[in-house]
Amino acid sequence: MTPASAADYKTVKPEKVGLSSERLKNMDRLIDGYVERKQIAGAVVMVARKGKVAYFKASGLADVGKPMQRDTIFRIVSMTKSITSTAIMMLYEQGKLLLSDPVSKYIPEFRNQKVLVPLPEGSAFPYKLVPVKREVQIRDLLAHTSGILYLFLNDVYSNPGRKMVVDLYKEAGITDGFCRPDEEIGDMVKRLARLPLYAQPGEVWDYGLNSDVLGYLVEVVSGMKFDAFVERNIFNPLKMHDSHFYIPKEKLPRLAAVWKSDWHGDLQRADEKPIMAGDLCLNPSDAEALSGKYLAGGANVLSTVYDYFRFAQMLLNGGQLDGVRLLSRKTVELMTATNHIGAHEAEFLHSKGWKFGLGFAIQQDREHPVDSGDVGTFEWAGIYSTRFSVDPKEEKITIFMSQTNPFGHHFELWDKVLVQSASAIAD
Repeated sequence: MTPASAADYKTVKPEKVGLSSERLKNMDRLIDGYVERKQIAGAVVMVARKGKVAYFKASGLADVGKPMQRDTIFRIVSMTKSITSTAIMMLYEQGKLLLSDPVSKYIPEFRNQKVLVPLPEGSAFPYKLVPVKREVQIRDLLAHTSGILYLFLNDVYSNPGRKMVVDLYKEAGITDGFCRPDEEIGDMVKRLARLPLYAQPGEVWDYGLNSDVLGYLVEVVSGMKFDAFVERNIFNPLKMHDSHFYIPKEKLPRLAAVWKSDWHGDLQRADEKPIMAGDLCLNPSDAEALSGKYLAGGANVLSTVYDYFRFAQMLLNGGQLDGVRLLSRKTVELMTATNHIGAHEAEFLHSKGWKFGLGFAIQQDREHPVDSGDVGTFEWAGIYSTRFSVDPKEEKITIFMSQTNPFGHHFELWDKVLVQSASAIAD
């Protein structure tokens, strides 16, 4: 397939969609400042409104001696999750599954699961295992209420129960990243299913390996490899020609390097060896793997800003783009406009007041600390420093892509990008 053409990247004058050209220059100054201070090597930023791209700029370097381009390819990591959720919801609309179905209906290893409960210090054994009150359902995986964890967040939200579950994950060879290139994702999912849950299904919101399970579930239900299903049913219909689970050799020159930044001017290109961030295994060279065996529904996709814009615009349009419909408007509402975690808060990446749909954080109110965004905005991010935000009220999409580790430094930058995007509205 050919990449997007120059005509595809055409922008409109911002004023045609109610944005200010003058105010969007603040975005130029913002990103250029971070590049000049060597906090990031480079980035591509897009602001689209009412279906039209109004701002689309590449800044800085993609690699040593290689300027960032608008068609640079990025590891979007956890922005893969929204794509995986879309694949599941397409099967849902086809009558292949229900959100209330127990996962064990399709992956038997999820039967008879137990929940780990820590015991008081001094007990003969550190924990006990109790039966689940109900089985993990597909909706739990989509909403991150399954009781399945990520290992790396143990450093952020540490408590005895979490540490015990994570230790069991490690003993079983469960990893968050891609440092097991010769393994099939289904093998990891089956091992994970046999391990204790951190909490009773539906009782806690905790960001975890749920989308990896969903990717394997797509394979089981559809009878297709996960990447083949996504390519046929999402990437091809949306003309996302530069989106891949494993990048073709001929596109490797367009792949951005990963950079390590201390956010104070020490910026270095990462080598191709795995980066260990606590218990998280990041491997920049995985983008160049050609086996395509390990298909992580939570983190595997490589894409461009323009391709991801087409995906986000499909959602903003209620499930269709350019005459091609992937989902119904009602299903998109279920995914992006419905709180599926009750009174729980989706605080990872966000503050209080954020809820979670079926693959997306949703801004519920403006009562809690928030710098920009309307009620109903939905978004997510990736750990190599990528983020997208869709504001249905303003019909506006904002996408930022860089490739920098660690990603925690970027929260302030992302917030500033969203402030500049919102403050450019001039109608």
